[in-house]
Amino acid sequence: MHHDPRRLVRLLAVTAASLAGLGLAIGAAAPATAAPAVATVSVSSPTAATAGDTFDVTVTLAGASDVYGYESVLAFDPAVVAYVDGSAVTTAGGFDTVRTGSGTVDLAYTRLGTSPALSGDISYTLTFTATAAGSTAFTVSSLSLVDAASAVTASTDAATSPVVAVAPAAVTSPTPTPTPTPSTGVAGSGGGGTGSTSASTSADDLASTGSNAVPYVIAGLALLAVGSAAVLLTVRRRRAGDLR
Repeated sequence: MHHDPRRLVRLLAVTAASLAGLGLAIGAAAPATAAPAVATVSVSSPTAATAGDTFDVTVTLAGASDVYGYESVLAFDPAVVAYVDGSAVTTAGGFDTVRTGSGTVDLAYTRLGTSPALSGDISYTLTFTATAAGSTAFTVSSLSLVDAASAVTASTDAATSPVVAVAPAAVTSPTPTPTPTPSTGVAGSGGGGTGSTSASTSADDLASTGSNAVPYVIAGLALLAVGSAAVLLTVRRRRAGDLR
């Protein structure tokens, strides 16, 4: 059987056109994937702390739509606060990784497997330690959003927390050590040590007093001897007169 070549060419052309039309129809029927977006970004933190305190900082992506993942960079003053390693808390059902730099914490988050993209409010929390007196704010310096097809959309939303004023740690004065005072106890009362000290002191005082009284004793004895001699001389004279 012989085929007309011109007829075969026309058949192939019609078939190709039909397939092309079917492809366009399928493409038009497939829903377009919306780019991920957020309405607002905010950062919350305390306004005061004391050196040595720990506190939380929360970043909220409000009004999010079709966000399968995101990367957020939070900046702060490293001379005043420090990030607590391993403290990041993110939305359940996903995976996060944290990289730190001098004054920055870079957090990347993504959903897992066939988990649906996130919508509504999305937030993550980091914990910091106040290391020195001063002040700092926390700023989302960079934010990128990722859809389920891994397309990345850079967000122009920036946010800064209230300024956190860090006061110096309170200084505790050392407790003074009491100075011992000399004991004034009487010998024989209280402990044996106090009695011995008092007795020794009394003996020393008596010895000193006796040494100082020696000249007076000698003088008294001399006067007594002179008086006795005068009495004896008078008695002898009287006896001699009587004998005459």
